[in-house]
Amino acid sequence: MAGVHWTIESKGEKAEYHAVMSSGIFPPLSNGSRFLEYVAARYFAHELEVNEYSIAVDALGRRQDFDPKQDAIVRVEAHRVRKRLDEYYANKGAHNQLRLTIPHGSYLPLFVPREGSATVATSPGSRILSARLKLALFSLITILFVVGGIVASMWKNHTGTTVRPSNESSLRPLPGAVAPSELRILAGSKVEYRDRLGQVWSPDRFFTGGQDWTARYRRILRTRDPELFLSARQGREFSYDIPLNPGTYDLRLYFAETYYGEDNPEGGGESSRMFNVSVNRATVLSSFDPLSDADGSNTADARAFKGISPAADGRLHLRFFAPYPLKGVALVSGIEIVPANRYALRWVASDSAVVDSANQLWQPDQFSLGGRIRIHSEPVKGAADPSLYRADRYGHFSYAIPVPPGTYTLTLYFAEQWFGIEHFGGGPVGRRVFDVFCNGAALLRNFDISKEADGSLRAIYRKFRGLRPNAQGKLLLTFVPIQDYACLNALEITDEAKSNKTQ
Repeated sequence: MAGVHWTIESKGEKAEYHAVMSSGIFPPLSNGSRFLEYVAARYFAHELEVNEYSIAVDALGRRQDFDPKQDAIVRVEAHRVRKRLDEYYANKGAHNQLRLTIPHGSYLPLFVPREGSATVATSPGSRILSARLKLALFSLITILFVVGGIVASMWKNHTGTTVRPSNESSLRPLPGAVAPSELRILAGSKVEYRDRLGQVWSPDRFFTGGQDWTARYRRILRTRDPELFLSARQGREFSYDIPLNPGTYDLRLYFAETYYGEDNPEGGGESSRMFNVSVNRATVLSSFDPLSDADGSNTADARAFKGISPAADGRLHLRFFAPYPLKGVALVSGIEIVPANRYALRWVASDSAVVDSANQLWQPDQFSLGGRIRIHSEPVKGAADPSLYRADRYGHFSYAIPVPPGTYTLTLYFAEQWFGIEHFGGGPVGRRVFDVFCNGAALLRNFDISKEADGSLRAIYRKFRGLRPNAQGKLLLTFVPIQDYACLNALEITDEAKSNKTQ
């Protein structure tokens, strides 16, 4: 009975599943692809539930001691999968008769008829009931088969295929064969890389000209993923012609100066390397010096651009050109392209991502320099989302946050989780005081969390509007201690523009 294919409905559901997986919205071997393959296999095997632990260990490669209270990887991936599916059905899959969804509160797929479709709609409850009826029917059929073989002959002509193994090539598009909905390229690398967020960076592709460059391993400042900055494509002139689906995208280019500057092979410093970058023939960076832009060598740097669309030929054209014969050649370490949205960035000062009550993803903080992460177990009062306060960054630290040109609103989230707490640091008020600056301008002076929040373990936030990136395309946030250490639990940056403008 292993090959029995139950109904016309399940045939349509499997066809829709294969359409989604072959669309290119989930890069091969990515966490999103593994997640969806695993839960779909459980669904088509008529299992009525699947838990967070099994997904983490069996699909996402977590260890056997995985604790969902400490690691939100499954909730984070479910959030990403839901978002990708929404994007797919808003574009390429808009006319499909069925929609594959992952309902909130569950990890099992649900297939919902498109609005206006003749297919009969099924609710999550009725779909589970249907699965139970199928299981009961399966048991009955099995008994009858053993007793007299009657059912076997009845179903002889209705056998079908089962869910294919996750490594089946028919489920995975060949590299470059499908224009992806998002793309990450590790320039100069011949191997795939999975970063700390579980995002897959493909080996270098879609390029013309230039040479691979790999630096020996060393510490790279302002990153949790130094491997992203140890390889590069470099040359006097090279280009990328990247196939994209029609639409508007956000683009990030990643750099690090690992050849010139202090402690690097060639020495030198500012002005040792200068080059230009164009997007679809429009210059976006001129006389760009990655060492100066990052304020030092061996430091992660990124430039962000919004409103990016493919050219008329369906490709995004990036050109890197070094016009100065006596200067170093052009280079790039990483290229990241994601579908455009109202630009928003949400970070928690933590090693783990968080999904808040509004189903928004908060990633571990990035591009930081200085400070330490500290985990907290005490509950915080007055917090709409207590998960934002599970950890903080404390010390004398800064963030160099790449954002596209524009005007932004910054929200900083704080709670005093040390002073004023039993067995810790005594009375709270006046024990922690610090300043906060953005691009050199003071946002907070002599800020005392306990004083402003009227005690410890109380959530408080401060919002600042009208912020613009500096000449290096960054919001440079600096937290300067006055008494004890500065600290921060989370930050949020949102674009004040009503919409992205297509470049």
